[in-house]
Amino acid sequence: MLNHPIIALAFVAILASPVNSAEADDLVSPQEIIAKVKEAAAFLETAGEAGLMTFDSSDSPFVWKSTYVFVWDCGADAVVAHPVEGVGLKLSTLEDAAGKLMGPEMCKAAKRLDGGWVEYMWPKPLKVGDADRLAYAETPSRKVTYMLSVKGQPYQVGAGDYNDSLTVPQLDALLIE
Repeated sequence: MLNHPIIALAFVAILASPVNSAEADDLVSPQEIIAKVKEAAAFLETAGEAGLMTFDSSDSPFVWKSTYVFVWDCGADAVVAHPVEGVGLKLSTLEDAAGKLMGPEMCKAAKRLDGGWVEYMWPKPLKVGDADRLAYAETPSRKVTYMLSVKGQPYQVGAGDYNDSLTVPQLDALLIE
């Protein structure tokens, strides 16, 4: 049993570390998220439905550093590809850990010309052993996600990071730079 508070805290920190590791070189920038989401959108624009399975594994090229790209179909009201879980979830009723209805807000952000950012409370992803899919930590944190529609397809792609400092207007300003 972990009776010593420092040992217990260290154990919890190890269990809750994000994808790969929490080292400084594993932190993802908003610019990297924008670039990777645009890359995913371009991939799906060409690959279409056949490309969805690319996003369903923790070994996907769209899982990197401390984040991952997921794919929604807002018109069908469903998560269609995700490396953690949730495929088939209804977006219209998707709430964050604080009870905020976030699915419709994220679909709305994706419809903007250059996409958009949304903030919400969500558990961090974890890589557990050799598992094919990622898992989630139990405690939620503030997450900001960039959403973008895929041209010529019914899909929206997004990726985010756990960031306590940048506001949505600051992040949206990066889209016009």
